[in-house]
Amino acid sequence: MPEDYDILIKNASIVDGTGAPAYRGALAVKGDRVAALGKVEGDLKADAETIIDGEGLVASPGFIDVHNHGDLSILYYPEAEGFLRQGITTFVGGQCGDSPGPFGEYIGLPWVLSDLYYDLAPTMYDREWLIPRELLNPRHRELFGWEIDWNTMGEFFKRVEAKGLSPNFAPLVGQGDVRGLVMGPDFEREATRDEISEMVVHVERAMEDGCIGISVGRDYDPGIWASFDELLACAEAAAKHGGVYASHCLRTGHRKSRRPGEFPPVKTEGLLEAIDIGRKAGMSVQVSHLGVLYDVRPGGCDFMTEAAVKATLKIIDDAREEGIDVSFDEIPNHTAGGIGTTPWLVSYLTPWLRVAGGLGQLVEALRMEDFREEIKEVIWAGMHYGLNPNINEGWAKQRTIVECKEESFVDKTLAEIAEELGMDELDALFIVVSTDPEAKAVRKGGNEWVKFMFYQHPQAMIGIDTFAVDDKRISRHPPWGLPNENSYGGFPRYLRQAYRESGTLSLEEAIRKVTSLPAKKFNLRGRGVLKEGAYADIVVFNPETVTDKGDQLNPRQYPEGIEHVIVNGVQVVKGSAHTGAKPGKILYRE
Repeated sequence: MPEDYDILIKNASIVDGTGAPAYRGALAVKGDRVAALGKVEGDLKADAETIIDGEGLVASPGFIDVHNHGDLSILYYPEAEGFLRQGITTFVGGQCGDSPGPFGEYIGLPWVLSDLYYDLAPTMYDREWLIPRELLNPRHRELFGWEIDWNTMGEFFKRVEAKGLSPNFAPLVGQGDVRGLVMGPDFEREATRDEISEMVVHVERAMEDGCIGISVGRDYDPGIWASFDELLACAEAAAKHGGVYASHCLRTGHRKSRRPGEFPPVKTEGLLEAIDIGRKAGMSVQVSHLGVLYDVRPGGCDFMTEAAVKATLKIIDDAREEGIDVSFDEIPNHTAGGIGTTPWLVSYLTPWLRVAGGLGQLVEALRMEDFREEIKEVIWAGMHYGLNPNINEGWAKQRTIVECKEESFVDKTLAEIAEELGMDELDALFIVVSTDPEAKAVRKGGNEWVKFMFYQHPQAMIGIDTFAVDDKRISRHPPWGLPNENSYGGFPRYLRQAYRESGTLSLEEAIRKVTSLPAKKFNLRGRGVLKEGAYADIVVFNPETVTDKGDQLNPRQYPEGIEHVIVNGVQVVKGSAHTGAKPGKILYRE
């Protein structure tokens, strides 16, 4: 007699996540596990409460996002619709040294609360990373109806589990939050031995609470201030429990005000530091969003750029040959920035927009020559990280205006407008903003073939580097920040570009990089593969139509081609729509 199952997927092309060839067959789910698979018609005779016809579709393990900040927003967006609808069933959170704890009397800035932080502690230029909990919570309660009242990672996990979540969450502890807990606002210095010892205690507590590793953010507060000895001590505490060291390496230098003469670090040294941590702590290393670490000047020479990519990857290969378990991840779409984006050109003048109090007031103020000159002085002094020609000399060539009341400015960069009008590039910015304070511009795309070179490396994985949000998310304060396009379509973009359009990767290899490879890296047992007894995290998608839909003007668009998503045996996406189910789990360290 046919066996009864909860879900039956039939007539699908099954890609099991291991890299093995796809086969046509059927897959059955019982409870939270894959109960049976059949390779040929008739192998699997079954009845099920839910039957999914996979004709023309691929069934694969759910996608694992290895670099994600969803833990900082999961209590606000527990359905994580942007993740599930692009096939992400598990995310590794707590990245860049920033996790939702451990906390003391200060709370580290999460992007999802940026409006609230500005309400309580407005600044013109650099935002403070820490804010007193007693200042934050009253306003937080007004907005959300609850307070940030946990201290340890374990207490945070209980809050998440009580509320429920749609995807699985594999947690890292952020070394930055540990540092903030121990040092408070006095973090702009090296820690003492006693402080480092205290940090180690908190890292060990987080690992005992179930974290799978530790992360650092070396370009940000407070991680940029940490010494190697501090990082190593914290890493060793995580290594005792088999933890992974996830490193946003020191690459750009401090992402705050940068005055002339304050040079960025040598990019390769940040990667070598992370590898040395792995070497000395005896632990696995995951390098976050690896990019080209050698500058090609002048740009535009593909031969030199290809050599720079190969030289970067050779650092990874040399470390692996030495016996250090080093791998890395890539962001599918980084053209418009990282976690958030904004198409409004006035974003270049955000500090002065804040002071003016609105677009109209800023336009009026820009009529004053001395006001414009003051802005120029501040910019050239490096006070505004968002527009600093000292470290980004080609800034005026990087965006093309696509919407503006003055039609003669459309389809041109600020550099082109400045040349036509015979003026300084900053003056051209003032002219465009004054003409239309709601003018929009988009960034030019990079060389996609460079990304494909990284994808081809055997240890490359994918991380979208965004928060869990829905398609309504927008900041309250101008210039109206939006989530990055990756928040909704990063993985479909990866599949479209790397597999279907370029043929850089076979479908089986493209799937392996986002399933079994990360599952093995982060020791997520029973995840990342389709086999009997594995957890039923499954994506059913159309490989010929799967694609991202968002763009820089309208990033908040869900993708096409992701038809069904199952998490722990429960259907969370049905017919490309979220069902509202929240079967996700916190994947504690085993």
